[in-house]
Amino acid sequence: MKQIFIISFMFVFNFLFSQSGQVFYEAISKKYPETAENKADAYITELENTKIFLELKFNKTISYFTKTNLRKGDEFNLGEEGLSILIGYEELYYNLKDKLLFSDYGEFLIKTPSNHNWNILSESKKIDNYLCYKATYTESYTARDGKTKERVITAWFCPELPYSFGPLEFNGLPGLILELEKNGNKVVAKTILLSDKKIDLKIPNKKTITKEQYDKKIKENSQF
Repeated sequence: MKQIFIISFMFVFNFLFSQSGQVFYEAISKKYPETAENKADAYITELENTKIFLELKFNKTISYFTKTNLRKGDEFNLGEEGLSILIGYEELYYNLKDKLLFSDYGEFLIKTPSNHNWNILSESKKIDNYLCYKATYTESYTARDGKTKERVITAWFCPELPYSFGPLEFNGLPGLILELEKNGNKVVAKTILLSDKKIDLKIPNKKTITKEQYDKKIKENSQF
């Protein structure tokens, strides 16, 4: 209880002095077991040697998450595409006040509620000299065999950086998420820039649909 009180106090205290910021992350693939098959698999070799560079911009109410090493035209990188799928990358906006995520699909946005039931633990470590605390979230997903399964998402958040934002679709902790692990793959903060000036971020003025509407359209194979 004492630890949670300290975290909450630090969050409120620092919030008074913070305006906005940017975090540059690096996504890194997990290492696969060293077998003869894996050594001969060009995809796994490329995946293990791939890094994706990502950026989170935020102010007190809105965040925007995107890749920074975007490819042009028909350029294709198998490792980068594979790692993007494994971490669940999407270009995202997040509205903290309404707790809504907006996935940017170019011509339209997909709106989904953001409800992560985090379990905050006492374990801590330093990331880039920031003291971070561990939190876990159990996520349900549909596996390739069609069955519903669960996996644990691990986040390390920093109360000294008083924003409930993070990489990918993960947010809602009492501090900025500086490291995230999903399926053994990691997204780690490499550069943190803070400013006392507000970054102007807005949810794009595009047609907005729900995830249920999107899934229905996909099944019907119809246009939006």
